[in-house]
Amino acid sequence: MIILKVGTAALCVTMMLSSGAAAEGETEAPVARMNSLSYAVEDKPIAGRWDASKLKGKALVQGLKFDSAGNMYVTTARCGGAEILATVSKLVKTGDGYELQAFPSEALNEINNPDRLKAVVGSEIDENDVMWILDQGHVAGAPSGDQDKKLAHWDVNSGRELQRLAFAPDVSNKTCSFLNDVVVDNDAGFAYITDSGIFSDPLCGGLIVHNKSTNSARRVLNATTFTNDEPHFSFTINGRPVLKNGRMRAGADGVGLSGDKQTLYWTNLAGKKLYSLPTALLQDETVSEAELQSAVRVETVLPSNTDGLTADEDGNVYLTALQLNGVLKWDPKRNLT
Repeated sequence: MIILKVGTAALCVTMMLSSGAAAEGETEAPVARMNSLSYAVEDKPIAGRWDASKLKGKALVQGLKFDSAGNMYVTTARCGGAEILATVSKLVKTGDGYELQAFPSEALNEINNPDRLKAVVGSEIDENDVMWILDQGHVAGAPSGDQDKKLAHWDVNSGRELQRLAFAPDVSNKTCSFLNDVVVDNDAGFAYITDSGIFSDPLCGGLIVHNKSTNSARRVLNATTFTNDEPHFSFTINGRPVLKNGRMRAGADGVGLSGDKQTLYWTNLAGKKLYSLPTALLQDETVSEAELQSAVRVETVLPSNTDGLTADEDGNVYLTALQLNGVLKWDPKRNLT
């Protein structure tokens, strides 16, 4: 089990010392802990701008991934503004702590570079050590540019870009889409993306299916009940409303593949239902939107809304439980959480 606790200026990563339940005497061992997220910067002008920035030490981490060598990578979506030095970073050991090092490079995280990575939330590192970087393109909520919303594949070991696809407006709307997370099936050559659709009212949530072999993508379940927020749904964390001025509204968010890769699972951030679809239907472009909608299953109603999920080879699904400050386990054979 991996637990990630993040705040505006703190990061703690903890790993269980063994798989399954901890044996007597075993404890959780910190892998990385810091009170302030500092950047290791080679470019002196960039370093100077960061030192003078009001956001220094306040980079909010959204995602955490590991490569096969155990290196850690995090995403920082620039929700606070363009001053954040890097939207994708590698955690580099320095003495007793860690620093953030822009990945793949400082230049490709530079906000004014037209080929840059602009605002990344979701990513995945596959079994070949290829990082699938999902750039949602919005900096501090501003509309994205023509090439900003994209999926880029980077070889972690060489830092070389292997493939890139900038999404067309009918796949990811430049104004309302918020590309949240991605899961990868290299055996079939597909990736699946959740779009929370938060920058419009009503929401424009949806799923995006990426075909690696043709480097193409299509949008499905656009603004449906399966990918938008549940009406009137609101939630608190530690007894406090998430937003001061009304309820948080967000659609398709957490996404995961079953161990056999035959089923795609997802949840909406503003809702408690766990949905699923057979991946065979998503991979077949001849399957109509109506057929997809009729095939969606509500697997269970969870005791809490969730922000992320994954599945194991035995078919169990694990979901973060925002309202319970914990992790849920759903067994499809027993339908228990």
